Amino acid sequence: MKAKRSALNVYLCTLLTAATLTLSACTSSSVKKIESVNAFGPLNLTAQEYRQAFEDASADESFKALILYTRSQIVENRLDQAGASVSQLYASAATPVQKDEAAMVDAMLLSKKNQFDEAEQKLSAINYKALPKQDISYFLVLNTNVNTNLYNKTHDPKYQITAFKSESALERYVTRESDKRKVLLRSVDLLKQLDDQTLSSAYTNVKNDTDKGFYEYAIIDKSSNTQLKDQMMDTFAKKYPNHPLLLLSAPEKIEPVAQQDVRDVTPRSGKAVAVDSQALFNIQDGDQIAVLLPLSGRFASSVGEPAKLGILTALKDRGSKAKVTFYDTNKTNISQIVATISSNGTKLVIGPILKPEVNAMNAAGLKIPSITLNSPEGNRPVNQWYFDLGPNYEGAIAASKIYADGYKSPIAIGLSTDKASQRSVNSFMNTFGKVNNNAVVCNYSNPANVTSEIAKCPFGSADSAYVSASVIDAVQIKAAIPSNVAVYLTDKSYMGVNNSSQELALKGAILGDMPWVLTDSSLKESFMKSMPKANSQVQRIFAASYDAVNFAFNINQLAANQNDVLHGLSGDISLGHNGLIESTPMWVELGSVR
Repeated sequence: MKAKRSALNVYLCTLLTAATLTLSACTSSSVKKIESVNAFGPLNLTAQEYRQAFEDASADESFKALILYTRSQIVENRLDQAGASVSQLYASAATPVQKDEAAMVDAMLLSKKNQFDEAEQKLSAINYKALPKQDISYFLVLNTNVNTNLYNKTHDPKYQITAFKSESALERYVTRESDKRKVLLRSVDLLKQLDDQTLSSAYTNVKNDTDKGFYEYAIIDKSSNTQLKDQMMDTFAKKYPNHPLLLLSAPEKIEPVAQQDVRDVTPRSGKAVAVDSQALFNIQDGDQIAVLLPLSGRFASSVGEPAKLGILTALKDRGSKAKVTFYDTNKTNISQIVATISSNGTKLVIGPILKPEVNAMNAAGLKIPSITLNSPEGNRPVNQWYFDLGPNYEGAIAASKIYADGYKSPIAIGLSTDKASQRSVNSFMNTFGKVNNNAVVCNYSNPANVTSEIAKCPFGSADSAYVSASVIDAVQIKAAIPSNVAVYLTDKSYMGVNNSSQELALKGAILGDMPWVLTDSSLKESFMKSMPKANSQVQRIFAASYDAVNFAFNINQLAANQNDVLHGLSGDISLGHNGLIESTPMWVELGSVR
């Protein structure tokens, strides 16, 4: 799950942070900034700057510059462009080390896409001990993260043991004592997640004393008997007098602050998220979960069934033993459902998805933690979290993206007779207005005359345009916008079919949508076989429902570190304000290969 939180979100503090970024065209100083750094060192420039540095780099620096550029593309979620850069890395690799470095970046990209099996295969083929020292640190952190995700997905202990071995090996490559302590603690925590039988078996079979000491320490540390634990720790110190874990019991030294390494594959440590402690909850694999969806009636095929499939698929992928009961909100009154689940041991509610039903559930006085698939109106329980799949969030996200990309004078284009389009445009204006007042609205009223109406928009003073329109209207609007004005779209303008004729007609526009919708995968292929008529909105409902399950099991980890995100089908997920589950979309340039 661990990854650095995206800089793009809808809140003013993030927009102001974005204002401090260097987003203008780069100068030759970018080249000087990369000459003295390692290819897998910290990223201090933007993707645009790294691209310029790569284009200006000498032959000796070119491969390193391309690695830095590709890593920056991945961090900024430009995954389609990063894929092309990875192919270029493989083609340019001239030595075994460079080939392994290309594979590491490829594994990072695969991990970003949640393709952890493929990432693990890439990493397992790398001879990491032959790499430069900082490459090794990067490899070990990435390998730990990939195998931890595979363990969370499959519950196969071999992945957790591999993650532990990578994490514990990292201790030899970090120099600061405080960093060594963090690595050692993480190593023990990884082992403590294994059951006692697995730990004991691994302890018995391991050959070297260092690993044997880690296993024994984890077994001791899991003990709930404090007195016995203290006695066993004393014995441990005598049995393993030179073990690195003894550092944890030594007095801490005061050290100067140093810049953190490999920050694009592991989150920077951060403060806990500022949320009410009552908003958090703990879900175990055997707990009872209630799911409230319209499983009959007119919303069943377009809403209820894809949401149900998303929840069941997520639980299956996790190997979860949670007990799930589905309640048909079309057949049973919401207040009756609330009364039932309040007395039958239910630990979590997922749903509803229709706004009137969300409001009815809250009015019924639900006390159980819940994750709804629509934003609530009025008062909501403090332990309720929600996905916002509506136009308000869509417009705000577009404003954040355009501002972060350095544009100062956007035009927001919408259909005046479409309420959803107007909500997107208004939200865009409100969000962008928090940092400057240069944005203007240009509505059109009749799709039949869209070309002539759009021609009246003030493009002469604009540097960008946000279009909230159907894909049919967006094609005509895009054609009417001058080529020097950057065009941004969100999910209203996308049909969910990659490389379609509509997408080709919108070539060059920047689209923000759920990664699940924009990229192809085996999971998506399986879903489309189950629901061959599923449109883009149905796909989005599946993705949000799938992510609701994983959010429930990771909420406390997200709360512990404000820089942490959960890679989901709907985007990079983090805790927002007032119960909002922030989901940062994937941004792609239409017409490019994905």
